[in-house]
Amino acid sequence: MHERERWRAILAALQRNQIVTVRGLEAQLRSSSATIRRDLSQLEALGKLRRVHGGAENIDPGSPRQLVGQQGFEQSRAVQSRQKRAIARRAAAMCVDGEPIIIDGGSTTFMMIDFIRERSLQVLTNSFPIAEALFRSGRTRVLVPGGEIYREQNVILSPFDDGVLQNFRAARIFVGAQAIRAQGLMQSDPLLVQAEQKLMEQAEQLVVLVDSSKFRQIASLILCPLKRIDVLVTDTGAPREALEMLRGAGVDVLLVEPDAADA
Repeated sequence: MHERERWRAILAALQRNQIVTVRGLEAQLRSSSATIRRDLSQLEALGKLRRVHGGAENIDPGSPRQLVGQQGFEQSRAVQSRQKRAIARRAAAMCVDGEPIIIDGGSTTFMMIDFIRERSLQVLTNSFPIAEALFRSGRTRVLVPGGEIYREQNVILSPFDDGVLQNFRAARIFVGAQAIRAQGLMQSDPLLVQAEQKLMEQAEQLVVLVDSSKFRQIASLILCPLKRIDVLVTDTGAPREALEMLRGAGVDVLLVEPDAADA
């Protein structure tokens, strides 16, 4: 990719997100970190952006801030809702009173709230609606990382190190994904990938919650390889070959069947 093409791609990424990271741009542009850093320095000299530690930020405060390829939170909640609720119920059953857990933002993980709101847990979450719902329940200790709230997806993200996150160790983390392929769990936004990878580093067990539609989706960035997943919870509509692929990678697959209570 030529220099001017990289510059256009970097500025386009900053129109979608307030901050871009060198690591994320490396994956997006398939260029070295040295090349990306040089591009960012040149664009800063031209007054197009402002360099920050690990990346750059948009200097136009009025620009939209949305995550690449991510459906809005409310839209996502309406898709496969019965399947998601059944998956969330099964995931919540894995929680043990008193243990620290991490719940990543997402429509399926959000549905766990109905099944854990009366439990005594320590929950770190980057989801604004999850944090709000658990706070109102009065029994769960709720922690949130520092960062910016992305309104469409209702998640709190930051490319920087966070003191709360660095000092929190969880028994397990519950995450979703935009897609799941042979390469692993997939997302499309580099900032989201970076933030979720930081969360995953703080947990002993990775539990993935994906409805069967995610096996047919496509995304551009690998969040983690399949072998990194400990447990995957999905519905019985998942393709058989995909389930065999997961088991072959050493993943413990849990299948759930939605019932009338999940309507």
